[in-house]
Amino acid sequence: MGLMSWFKYRSPFGMAFMFQRLTGLILVFYLCLHLAYLTSLQERELYEYFTSVTVSKQFFIFDSMLILCGVFHGLNGIRIIIHELGFAHEHRNAILVLFAFLAILAWLYGSYIMYMALGG
Repeated sequence: MGLMSWFKYRSPFGMAFMFQRLTGLILVFYLCLHLAYLTSLQERELYEYFTSVTVSKQFFIFDSMLILCGVFHGLNGIRIIIHELGFAHEHRNAILVLFAFLAILAWLYGSYIMYMALGG
């Protein structure tokens, strides 16, 4: 069983589980970068450099994808908890589609708010 078998899927639920794993890895990677960023608070020049890079329109796409990963990971986690508790098994497809739609709406709204905050 190799690494690629970790991402194989055979159904829409398997694909959602694959994306759950992938977004989890992305969020852990971001957490490590965020902690490195916070340690830069000790040195003024390094902090100002990191801030100038991360608070820019060029970095917006990364922030937008981070919002998508966080929202999808959270909503899919709630969906998994609902199913694990034994609720709504007969409506699994509809709940998957609903939560994916909510994730896209929340991502678009969050990206719009962030874009406007950057002076969009």
